Amino acid sequence: MDIEDTLKLALIEMGIHFTSNQLDALKRYLDIVFNYNKRINLTGTKNKEEILKRHILDSISLLKYKSELFDRCGMGSNDQKVLDLGTGAGLPGIPLSIFVTNKIFYLLDSSLKKTDFLEMVKGELNLRNVKILRGRAEELGARSIYRESFDIVLARAVANIRILNELSIPFCKINGRIIFYKSRKIDAELEEGRESILKLGGIIEDLLEVRVPYIDEKRFFLVINKIKESPGAYPRSFNRIKKNPL
Repeated sequence: MDIEDTLKLALIEMGIHFTSNQLDALKRYLDIVFNYNKRINLTGTKNKEEILKRHILDSISLLKYKSELFDRCGMGSNDQKVLDLGTGAGLPGIPLSIFVTNKIFYLLDSSLKKTDFLEMVKGELNLRNVKILRGRAEELGARSIYRESFDIVLARAVANIRILNELSIPFCKINGRIIFYKSRKIDAELEEGRESILKLGGIIEDLLEVRVPYIDEKRFFLVINKIKESPGAYPRSFNRIKKNPL
């Protein structure tokens, strides 16, 4: 089965509607990531088909819950801002931006090589609803221009929830959502992380399970609702977050 058929069947299985232009954009994005991955370390996965399955399909699996998580989030739609925290190669932000065109996706990474790569991808794919941010999350999250200014904050990082909470929740508006991509270890992480979610102004809204085609493991989305301002003391420096997570 070729890449296009693999992609089409996966989208159909997840119930995600797509156009030929969206399909072409995803294939082009896959080609760019695969080729650039030979020169700069964008993902640990080097095989083209595995990049598609483990990264791109995993990223867009969130669209299974598009109506619940995107269409009903906050006021209006065209001016809503979505932050992709620690985006790396643009995952999940770029694949999502191809499908959710009425929201602005901010892709944040601290690496100059990766943000330069993302600027190139943005131009190649003509993604007018994408903006690139370079910086450290714990520093930008303390700045008034970014703090509590995003309707949705996404994190697909492998970090523990207690670390992700402090890095992500301060970015989110009150009544906005924070969404973590998580694996089968979510139950243990939740037990450890509930208190820090509350401390940072959030409450757990939902835990949604999704099956990603071609990936033989459980995947979940932890959805946090921001109900009050995050205390001004957070986020702390990353060394303090890592050494003594909330």
